[in-house]
Amino acid sequence: MKHVLENKLNSFLKKKKFQNILVITGQKSFNFSGFKKLAIYKKFKSKMTILYKSNEIPEIYELEYLIKKMNIINPDLIIALGGGCVIDYAKLANGLHNIKNLKKKIKTGSLRINSKKIKILAIPTTAGSGAEATKFSVIYIDKIKYSVENNLLKPDFFSLIPKLVINSPKIVRSSSGFDAIAQATESIFSKKANIYSLKYSSKSLRFSIKSFVEFVNSPNINNATNMLCAANLSGKAINITRTNAPHALSYFFTSKFKIPHGIAVSIFFIEIINFYYLSASKKNNVSVIKKFNLFLKLIKLPNMQAFNKLFNMLFLESGIKKYLDKSLKKIKYQNNSNFFYNSNRLKNSPIKISKEDINRLYLNKFKS
Repeated sequence: MKHVLENKLNSFLKKKKFQNILVITGQKSFNFSGFKKLAIYKKFKSKMTILYKSNEIPEIYELEYLIKKMNIINPDLIIALGGGCVIDYAKLANGLHNIKNLKKKIKTGSLRINSKKIKILAIPTTAGSGAEATKFSVIYIDKIKYSVENNLLKPDFFSLIPKLVINSPKIVRSSSGFDAIAQATESIFSKKANIYSLKYSSKSLRFSIKSFVEFVNSPNINNATNMLCAANLSGKAINITRTNAPHALSYFFTSKFKIPHGIAVSIFFIEIINFYYLSASKKNNVSVIKKFNLFLKLIKLPNMQAFNKLFNMLFLESGIKKYLDKSLKKIKYQNNSNFFYNSNRLKNSPIKISKEDINRLYLNKFKS
């Protein structure tokens, strides 16, 4: 996986002699990001075929359509221009291009990826998912989220271009930006954390905590650069560790209520981090307590009270709280029997979270 600087993109494409480039993107990403003003588009647009996705989250039926179109176009390079959904679509279409009965194989866990069709250049237009740095992708089937993982899915090249994320809507900046913060935080507490993932997640939080609110409210090249770096580093971190409980509980709200992914992750974020801390303290779990000491040191906070204050402030000033206050009024606690979560991500938590714990979190959040 190689980082190609914006000013090197033209020479990169010329050197590789790409003649048939497929750009998988969204209409908003393509039209409003400023991609059409870049030298790469002006120089190579005659060799580009633009294929727009339509869904806000990656759905199996649209993935199958993209695979069909890709196989007809038969490109020699895919440019994935967009947020996490677009990049996941490109990664999956490339890796699953020759596999039949996709829906059944993904649902049953019998999917085997043994080849990729071509090279992928990922150009994110949101600063959050870090999908350009990971070997897994998300796909929804019948409103249930599945994760497909394979080293062959990881993009071959990526380019971080700050000016492409500045014009994204405020709700996208707040959602994607918090996703980067959550991913880096969850990576620190993951069971699979190691010295390499901690290096990535630590650097990511240094960038994101200081730039997030400013990026949401007054985006500029400097804070957009910081958030793109934070997102990319958080992607590298979770590529090693995976996410855990905040992400595990988020997918229900995205698939059922269309709440943007990063904002859905924020719903239980503070409560879960506090649950980890209180449980670790009660059980004298030394390894988790050490992770909290590291985490608080990284974000320059003296204790968990300061953590709660900081993250409530981030939610308030980024507009996340206002969005959730409005959206969650539609979700009243009556019967949570249809509430689902990703059990694999949940198992990655540093402290075991039972169904009773989840029910308690849900009840406290949505009680009438």
